[in-house]
Amino acid sequence: MSQDDWILAVIEAFYKKAKEDVMIGYHFRHIQDFESHIPRIAAFWDLQLLGKTQRQIDKKFDVLNAHVPLNIKKGELGRWLVLFKKTLDERLEQSEQQDLKQKWLERLDFFEEAFLRFFRF
Repeated sequence: MSQDDWILAVIEAFYKKAKEDVMIGYHFRHIQDFESHIPRIAAFWDLQLLGKTQRQIDKKFDVLNAHVPLNIKKGELGRWLVLFKKTLDERLEQSEQQDLKQKWLERLDFFEEAFLRFFRF
């Protein structure tokens, strides 16, 4: 499995959990056809982790501003991170993708700090 296939598998597994989560699921369940957003999210993480993507990108990424309408709370950000890291452990722990997992954890730390500063929690 290629690294971009691993990225997509993690994204799909994570958002399946996130949509069902009692604390943050409502953010995702109200989006009509959320599944159509999965390739864009995977492309974002391809760029973050691999520096390139094979997936189609129809518009520039503006991650922080895109989340403003959601009115995310600090605890929700924390829950998102817990679920994401759990998914990384489940999907990448026993694979040959340990370097990808480490890069992902570093980027998650970066984005956590960026969200905390941007939203001034």
